[in-house]
Amino acid sequence: MKTLISKSVYDIESTKRLAKEITKILNQSKNFSVFLEGGLGAGKTFLVREILKNLGIESTISSPTYTYVNEYSANKKDYAHFDFYRLKSPDSFFQKGFEEIADDKNISCFSEWIDKVSTQAQKSFSGEKFCIRIEFGAGVGMRKIKVFSV
Repeated sequence: MKTLISKSVYDIESTKRLAKEITKILNQSKNFSVFLEGGLGAGKTFLVREILKNLGIESTISSPTYTYVNEYSANKKDYAHFDFYRLKSPDSFFQKGFEEIADDKNISCFSEWIDKVSTQAQKSFSGEKFCIRIEFGAGVGMRKIKVFSV
């Protein structure tokens, strides 16, 4: 893994600025898959929401916690936002047919809680792969965010 960005954010505005930097990196790829790592409440969904807005999504961007996946389109590109937190087993990814979306070279994906799916499932995602790791910082609202190419 190669580190592309390593920054601390302190508030909503600095997180939005970082989301713009990440979007610039993602826009260099025709198709990508982003795996987000971080604990509950770390800000994974917020960061994905900001990146999707930067990619042109104008509709409401909601958390896929209970639906597992939300799909969006903007500027003739398609995006899927997965949340695997509630998967009952690593094989549920295949049982629910998610590989059809993940493997589609016309859909770029964001996946929260990727550690809940099998290594085989992780390999089924198409496009250039990135990992965003979010860790809690020392103060309230502070986060350390690293972006890697995988």
